[in-house]
Amino acid sequence: VANFFDYSAQFVHRWTQFYLHTAIKTVQPGVDTSFHVGADIAVRLPAQGAGVAGLLIADPCVHSPTGKEWISCQFAARFNTIERIPALINAFAPGPDTDFWTISGDNFYDRTGEISADVFKRVSLAAKSKIFASVPGNHDYWVLGSPGAGSTVDQCANGFMQFYGQDTKAAEHVMAGSSLPPFDFSINPSLHDTDGNMTLSSCNLPALPNFFWYNQIGNVGLVGQSGAYSQKMTMPFMVEACDWLSQQSDLDVVVLFGHWDIAGSGASPEMAMPQWYTEMAALPGCSEFDQRGMLKFVMGHTHCNDPHPHGKVGAGFRVAGFGMEGCGNFGMPI
Repeated sequence: VANFFDYSAQFVHRWTQFYLHTAIKTVQPGVDTSFHVGADIAVRLPAQGAGVAGLLIADPCVHSPTGKEWISCQFAARFNTIERIPALINAFAPGPDTDFWTISGDNFYDRTGEISADVFKRVSLAAKSKIFASVPGNHDYWVLGSPGAGSTVDQCANGFMQFYGQDTKAAEHVMAGSSLPPFDFSINPSLHDTDGNMTLSSCNLPALPNFFWYNQIGNVGLVGQSGAYSQKMTMPFMVEACDWLSQQSDLDVVVLFGHWDIAGSGASPEMAMPQWYTEMAALPGCSEFDQRGMLKFVMGHTHCNDPHPHGKVGAGFRVAGFGMEGCGNFGMPI
């Protein structure tokens, strides 16, 4: 579409069969704003302080007709996830009662992009026009699930960060009209030894700011993180996010989004969501929400839909019952 996008380029490092197009546009909160992006779409940003509702998904898997299957999806046939996951998104996301939808990592267990492309061609344009949030999981970095089982051909979340296109800390200084990339591509995921030869170990993680974000939708503050990085590296972002949240008007509740519900598979104990929630709850700006019972967290990883995991009653929500082995439940948390 001529003169609409600020940045348009082929994906970098991984999933290079795709192209990334981004732009910053002005909209009026509370009403539909129409854009033409090859097709006509309507975008709605809820008014600041308005009550909102969103869909919460994690760890979705399918039996893909592309023939690609990197990880076994135990309940794919039982729940017909290739049809029902897009159908549920299309049923709930486009309507006037839904303001946003999310996927909290292990997004279709995809190393090379074909599975993701096939799933998203089944998602309606109306659903894609809604606000979307996502954070990476361990399988988005290393398709077999951990750095110890990693490979230099893993996407190392490079495909993830471009396909799911979040407004992260990496884009903080990319203004409207700028043709600069909205991500930090400076780290090549393929490892090399001191002689410049490929190794057979794992891949380099992208720069941390590509996976951390915070924003406000209506009366809800959202904070996204990745457990693949250390708490020491993450702490400046945590402090900044809590300080920003404390300054926003008409903010009633804060929801922290991450993937890991337990340590391991690339995440340290303090970066798994139950402990990360505890760390965030102690920081100025977030502690006030926690004291009112208005600091919550959403995660996946262990493949269950249950409301109070790991003893965080009333605060933690696991939303990963979408086909993988585990509890064997399936549904659309809202």
